[in-house]
Amino acid sequence: MTINPQQARERADATLRALYATVTDFDRAVIVQAIATIGADGREFSMNTIRDLLPETAHGAAGLVLHGLIRRRNPRLLVKVGEEPSTSAPTHGKPIAVYRLIASAWDNTAGEVAA
Repeated sequence: MTINPQQARERADATLRALYATVTDFDRAVIVQAIATIGADGREFSMNTIRDLLPETAHGAAGLVLHGLIRRRNPRLLVKVGEEPSTSAPTHGKPIAVYRLIASAWDNTAGEVAA
């Protein structure tokens, strides 16, 4: 069965919604706090940086929360500034994005981001 691009987007969105629903409020709050702490002073960060700060139980959720922040467009919270190799063993050094937090946008949406 062949699907058109719109159907593919709808399926992908449905899959992402189902995955996002598995992230607990606690994990989301811990991950958002880690991102805010790292990025508050303008430092660049990647999933490598975030992963090292989180309890192991939140590692799977971290990618989903970060993805949700990256896809956000209004206001834009993160900007991609480069790439580096992943330090997660299962990824075998695959390139991952390095980001910088847009502090002014983050400050204005802090409560909304954590929800």
